[in-house]
Amino acid sequence: MYDFSEENPSGCIAAAPDFWSDTDVEDASSAARSLYGGHAKTAAAWCAICARFDGRAGDFMFWVRVFRRLDLEKIGAAQSYGTTVSKP
Repeated sequence: MYDFSEENPSGCIAAAPDFWSDTDVEDASSAARSLYGGHAKTAAAWCAICARFDGRAGDFMFWVRVFRRLDLEKIGAAQSYGTTVSKP
């Protein structure tokens, strides 16, 4: 949501606080896995998209790191079972 008014001429983007940027990525990825199971990466991606459109750059980067962490955990789990995972 962007508020272009006389009180805030630059819009909400300039005033949007970061909520998650100081949270531990490992804790957040563990919580996402617990809450969303196999859809944890999708949930992290949606959080990143929402932060991006809200202008919260720090939160956007945080959720991108959570997404990448979940991807690495998936690759590590597949390799521990002897399965190879190839990236396109």
